[in-house]
Amino acid sequence: MNFSTRSILTITLFVFSHFHCFSQKKEATDRKIYEYLDQYSPESSEMLRLLYSLPSKYELNGVTMNLTKEQSPSSWVSDHSEKGILKRLNTVVHESMHGLTSRLPYTLLQEQGDVYYNFKDDYSAFYVNKDSSFLVKHSPVFSSNEISNEIPKALRTFRFRPYIAPRNKILGSQAHGIYGLTDEWNAYYFGTKTAFNLFDYYKSKSDQNYEVYLEYVSNIAGTYYAYYEFKYFILKYLEYAKSNEKEVYDGIISNYEFRKAFTSIDDRFADLLREFGERLDEIATITEQNTGSRAYIEDGYYFINGNGIGLFTEEVEMLKAELEKPNLKALELALRVK
Repeated sequence: MNFSTRSILTITLFVFSHFHCFSQKKEATDRKIYEYLDQYSPESSEMLRLLYSLPSKYELNGVTMNLTKEQSPSSWVSDHSEKGILKRLNTVVHESMHGLTSRLPYTLLQEQGDVYYNFKDDYSAFYVNKDSSFLVKHSPVFSSNEISNEIPKALRTFRFRPYIAPRNKILGSQAHGIYGLTDEWNAYYFGTKTAFNLFDYYKSKSDQNYEVYLEYVSNIAGTYYAYYEFKYFILKYLEYAKSNEKEVYDGIISNYEFRKAFTSIDDRFADLLREFGERLDEIATITEQNTGSRAYIEDGYYFINGNGIGLFTEEVEMLKAELEKPNLKALELALRVK
């Protein structure tokens, strides 16, 4: 064997070994993700298992579709330590929900035997739990980027980019209009709910250091206020449609399954935010009773022992005030199902 051949063989073995180790690490991380979710957030675990049980080939009304394989849960994790995995579970569930929202409709349509399915139709399945989802056929839409000038600069909060601007023809939140915005809203709900459900894990670590609760709060604080952002975007979209795209507006308002999905997400996300506020009070009580240290909210931060996590209070209060304005309140009531 000459030098060149030996070199190629060595490189090949190195590359194979590297990818084999990387694959083993991802498989181990996948197992840990399921372990944590099974223990602390079973509803999230059920969702993931449903997603990965779905077929990749469908036949509907004579049309055969072959879907690409879903990325594994560990694809959204870069730090494979326990702390790193726990920190990313919010994102894992969020991104997986997008996959389920786009894939589950084909299973539901197949179960219904929908002979009226057309290859040009777009659908979303807004998941509630393993036994319930809203199958929504998209009515005509315009790009969500069209509303960018309708949103004052002061209200262009963190998620204005990239979900509304700059213009992106393939980003779901823009390309699928109000249905893409609602997909993001639902994904943020489930990701945030997962982070919220991890309380018992952090509580089990608190005897070592009560500031570990700041990690817990941080994992929720980064996404909980997406409730207000996307509700605002959705209602601004509807407002713009009513004034400028009457056919789009009428299609949305007459889409009863979508209105039910909107109402369901709105109610569940609002309940989660109320529970988050109660959880902050609970952490303060536990901390003070067991250590004598104060846990409190001040200037938009949640403090324990002098260390704080931002709660984005300024953005929340601005958006809450906008959502209470008569024009958006009227649109919300028109969209909700009683």
